Amino acid sequence: TDTSDDDLVSVYSNQLTLAPPKSKRSRLGVGAVAVESGLGSETSEGLSHAKGMSTRLLPAQRTALKSFVSLTQTNEKIALTCLQRAQFNVQSAVEHYYEHQTYYETAQPNGVKGGSKVKMLFDRYANDPQDQLPDKIGPNGIMRLLDDLGLDAEDRKVLVLAYKLNAEVQCEFSWEEWKKGMEDMHVDSVDSLRQRLGQIDYGLRDLAQFKPLYTFTFTYSKAAGQRNLDIEVALAYWKILFKDQFALFPLWEEFMTVAYKKSVTKDTWNLLFDFVFSIKSDLSNYDEEESWPVVLDDFVNWARPRINSGATQS
Repeated sequence: TDTSDDDLVSVYSNQLTLAPPKSKRSRLGVGAVAVESGLGSETSEGLSHAKGMSTRLLPAQRTALKSFVSLTQTNEKIALTCLQRAQFNVQSAVEHYYEHQTYYETAQPNGVKGGSKVKMLFDRYANDPQDQLPDKIGPNGIMRLLDDLGLDAEDRKVLVLAYKLNAEVQCEFSWEEWKKGMEDMHVDSVDSLRQRLGQIDYGLRDLAQFKPLYTFTFTYSKAAGQRNLDIEVALAYWKILFKDQFALFPLWEEFMTVAYKKSVTKDTWNLLFDFVFSIKSDLSNYDEEESWPVVLDDFVNWARPRINSGATQS
């Protein structure tokens, strides 16, 4: 039976949602991942002659190439390199790409085609009369941008956007931040930005890519002049960042608001990330002798009887 490219893209997209990338090396740095996975010079050589190979592909391989490019919005050189490593299995190639996305981004051409399009896109949302922020995209401009992107204000991809723009102030983008961020993401339209944010958010399954966004959020979300983070703000951002990955979040939220009642330090913020992704939901592998902050020791002592009580009742 003949299968169209659109059908293949749909099939592969559905497969991807069921098969997240494996991230056994997620705690390694980007350079270590590149070395361990056999990237580096081999990938550079592959990228250098991949374009020539695209003219010698079999029909099935060309279909796989089109599907990969459609799913990832990368160029054909990177697509061919990933597909060759995966023996032209599109799902495996896409998973490989997202596991090492930061590395492959360095192989993308610098800049964005048509820089004027980036400026026109900025001007569409900047200088909103309600914001009164000259030469900047302010809160109302950002809300119009999110409407065009089809994003809710509490979607994690909104934080991804602020992170990729390296925004210094909440709900405010300068032209310099916008220009650099769009170039780094290789986008110049609402549609390409929407796709790119989705790709980056998908890649956060790899903790090595998630951690920089998490670290950025602490500084980004603080009010000017504050050293620590207000507890209400911290809880709101934790909920956005972790989504459903923190099984103990309801208990953590109750503990922070009822028992702890203090602002969140940078140390607490950073170590909670390690806690979420290393400690079991029954707290059975939590060791008080390790260098956890006092607030996490207190939380574990507070939460254990509640967890055990719930297990007994069930």
